[in-house]
Amino acid sequence: MRVRFVRAAAAASLLAFGLAGCGDGGAKTKVAQAQQVILEAKSVTASGCVRPVETTSCLVVRGRAGGYYDISSASPAPDPSKGVAISLQGKDLGKNTECGRQLTDVKWSYLGIQCAAPSTSASTEKAEKKAG
Repeated sequence: MRVRFVRAAAAASLLAFGLAGCGDGGAKTKVAQAQQVILEAKSVTASGCVRPVETTSCLVVRGRAGGYYDISSASPAPDPSKGVAISLQGKDLGKNTECGRQLTDVKWSYLGIQCAAPSTSASTEKAEKKAG
């Protein structure tokens, strides 16, 4: 009788241990692990002329592939009225804004290269933005 009781207790504890892994505790752990996934930022290096985007507060620089990088988060921000190109480094977390691909942690410096005067036509700038 005593042997049966020990076996039954051992079986019950194994069953309880096995079910504990299948309960909500295991699911919560998996959800918590999934939430801890950190997006790895892609490092971006670019150079070009800084342009403000009309009707927004965005500052953009055209990238190599023709798209625009939104560098509005740069602090301090480059001054587009100087008409001087910049070199920049930033992090791309994969987020697009209304002005282009958003960069964070933007570090920049002036290059001493004069930029062409920005176009005054909003339609020209919008056409360039869509093409890029």
